[in-house]
Amino acid sequence: MDFGTVEPVRHRRALVVGCGMAGCAAAWWLEREGWEVVLIDKEAEPYPSSYLLQLDAQATRVLRLMGGQQIVDEVTFAAPAMSVRWGTRKVRKLKIDGDSEWRLARRSVLLSRLFAHLPAAVEKRLGVGLEALEHRSDDVLARFSDGSAESFDVVVGADGLHSAVRRLTLASEAHSVYRNGLTHVWINADVPLPDGRAVVASREGMLSMIWPFLDTDQTSVMAVVPVPGSTVPDEPMLVERVCDMVGRLGPDMRAVAAAARKPEDTKLTRFSQVRLPRWYTRRVVLLGDSAHCIDPVSGMGAHASLPGAKALAESLRDTDDVTLAFARFEAEVRPFAKAAQSITARAVEFSTRTEGRSRMATLAGGVGDLVSAIPATLTRRSIRRQAALRA
Repeated sequence: MDFGTVEPVRHRRALVVGCGMAGCAAAWWLEREGWEVVLIDKEAEPYPSSYLLQLDAQATRVLRLMGGQQIVDEVTFAAPAMSVRWGTRKVRKLKIDGDSEWRLARRSVLLSRLFAHLPAAVEKRLGVGLEALEHRSDDVLARFSDGSAESFDVVVGADGLHSAVRRLTLASEAHSVYRNGLTHVWINADVPLPDGRAVVASREGMLSMIWPFLDTDQTSVMAVVPVPGSTVPDEPMLVERVCDMVGRLGPDMRAVAAAARKPEDTKLTRFSQVRLPRWYTRRVVLLGDSAHCIDPVSGMGAHASLPGAKALAESLRDTDDVTLAFARFEAEVRPFAKAAQSITARAVEFSTRTEGRSRMATLAGGVGDLVSAIPATLTRRSIRRQAALRA
């Protein structure tokens, strides 16, 4: 008796663009949910930077759920106690205890380990860029820089602030990135931080964050400095200005300031936030910094990337309608991202007295944005509780 030919099971295919934290996490969770995953990055060596990343308790928990306990143990260290300093004439101090659930790590080391932790079934292609996306009725055709083209059921754009996926599908960088004239000055100084206590300071029109590298005798100095939009940043001048300010934070900071004056490892970046009315279109969705870059000064990028990747994979698991899945994912993550963006932008603009912005209006607006995020957060938690009770 002929029962006919059994059709082979077709695995859904996902293209993940960008192998940073959000991209690696998305690849891991999607493969776990049964997707056939291709992970690409335009850089052949995508992890050159050795600056610090922060993982809050939620991001650390998700990394452990991904089987990353060994990564947590070996390449991260507990966030240290800190000293908050401010004042114009006399420096005032407030000491805050550390939290072992918040972790710090060198960006390059953590991301390299996360990439190596991906399942063998994830196809990894480094040095391959995305050139074009063509929406079709049942899939997306992706064209790559090596001349090849393939179809996928979904495309996840996790390619950061300068996202090619965002540019090809939703908005140009000029129409999606908020900038406020602030510049980050990053310095890795070859000197240990006295007593290991981190320093956060608002002083002399700058917001600075000074953290110890607990795996070496180095200190990370990052300061947010106002630079007029028409001015080309002068890196040596900005480094000198930051060092002068650090030296005036107290006698214990003078050695750090002296070492930071002769650095071999500095860079400048611009304060940037991705602000979009929607993070998806048809079969393409943005994740992490490409969707909602909060800015590195927030220390919340890992929170938005790791739990966000998990939420995306679970939304796609629960329905075959990818548009509905993307909408659920965005509803889950957007309230946090929006509140974190507002609080971060207003905090740095308040601290640096950014030109053209009233300090009281800035502060009041931040409180308003925080309050407006509470109902959405409570509603989301209520929905999760109801789902758990039904289960």
